[in-house]
Amino acid sequence: MTMRPLPRFIAAITLLLAPATIPALAQEPSGLQAASALESVLVDAIAKSERSVVAVARIRDSDGALDNEPRAKDATQPDVVPDDFGSGVVIDAKGLILTNYHVLGDLKNSTYYVWVQRKPYRAKVRAADPWLDLAVLSIEASDLTPLGFGNANDLKKGQIVIALGNPYAIARDGQPSASYGIVANLLRPAPRPKEAAERGEGRETLHHYGNLIQTDCKLELGSSGGALINLKGEMIGLTTSLAALSGYERTGGFAIPVDDSFRRAVESLKAGKLPEYGFLGVEPQILEAQERRQGRHGARIRHVAAATPAAKAGIQEGDVITHVNARAVSDEIDLMRHLGGLPPGETVAITLQRGASETRPGRTLKIKVQLSKKQIASLRPGFAEVVDPAWRGMKVEYATASPAFRDQSPLLDAEGCVAVVEVARDSPAWKAGMRPGEFISHVGTTRVTTPRQFYQLVETQTGPVAIRLTAVGLDKAERTIGQSETPLEVPTQPDAES
Repeated sequence: MTMRPLPRFIAAITLLLAPATIPALAQEPSGLQAASALESVLVDAIAKSERSVVAVARIRDSDGALDNEPRAKDATQPDVVPDDFGSGVVIDAKGLILTNYHVLGDLKNSTYYVWVQRKPYRAKVRAADPWLDLAVLSIEASDLTPLGFGNANDLKKGQIVIALGNPYAIARDGQPSASYGIVANLLRPAPRPKEAAERGEGRETLHHYGNLIQTDCKLELGSSGGALINLKGEMIGLTTSLAALSGYERTGGFAIPVDDSFRRAVESLKAGKLPEYGFLGVEPQILEAQERRQGRHGARIRHVAAATPAAKAGIQEGDVITHVNARAVSDEIDLMRHLGGLPPGETVAITLQRGASETRPGRTLKIKVQLSKKQIASLRPGFAEVVDPAWRGMKVEYATASPAFRDQSPLLDAEGCVAVVEVARDSPAWKAGMRPGEFISHVGTTRVTTPRQFYQLVETQTGPVAIRLTAVGLDKAERTIGQSETPLEVPTQPDAES
């Protein structure tokens, strides 16, 4: 008895999946042959990647039992049940693990453990970034297998993908569980809190502006921090159970794409540093419905903040930004997504229409803008092992990254300045009257607009250094900071919220 021939289009798809792994088949292979070929591709991809996907667990460092008995701390013991579980991905052979920040919970009151192929390790947090919801843990291991990165920019709807992780903690021993499906959609937004009533509310990560991969792979609680891989065994996304965490009845399958922003952030986190993100300084709004029905796209600028890159470049209220670096902007959310992953200091090409209305498109202008730094607004403060530099007891930042910028921007020097964000008590800077929330426009007679410029100017100074402030009265603008007798460091603190 002969088997029913497989339809031609299914056979063609099968041959495209991994031609090198499929033996020579008849022109119309049988259904069993095609299924076996696809099965072989899936098995090989999982085998190539699973050693790099781990289990992550958290124990809260507090007495949580109702009988007030202290918790057991060593989660490597089989009879100890951790409070929370998640997944992770090996990104360095010497013990660096990538996961979602939200998997870690409260950094100050938690102890973390990682299981790699049944081997348990105590873990510590190296750095955690709230804007991309990424964190890197370190464990004392030197023989791990890092997972190779693919390129999420090449993804198409319908591609077959595999999710590896620790759903419901069933892979607690570090032997990851697998599910497979397709890429259901691209550039999807993370679920927002149900209490967010307006379009712009509840957006505390870049993912709320729509950069996620959507997949129909099952991603239950505990899958966050796992790997979404392609059929070559390359990681093209870091899985996240955002829909389940937001209280939705059915979990949505999402993954953070492995793109340029992701790679840059991971490199900073591996080094124990917080990634930095660019800031333009505009408040955009969606085009009118009539304009959108006419096929127009872009984001209309409702407000331009003073002393920002947008203001300095001449962007005006009413302008419609249509492209960023030659990439079309569909609406105001899309504009924020385009800009949100770029680094500060990067020069971007912006195309805009000025004088546009419902009846006319306006004239097209092309300008270049150098981005400043975004202050991250998040319920979870950023964390990094590497302490930012301090000079004579004072730390400075991009002006736009200061918590005081929003209120002070109309008063600041429009040509640029840096912000004082921390001052150690009794340091030379403190004795000179410097306080957090002030802004420095000059070191001596030289203008400073970035922290790097400031530190390069002052690091070679050995005697008193004159600085000039902006947004203060003339009688308080000139300060002289003396030389410290002993080295002073500013205490490490989480990133300020914006």
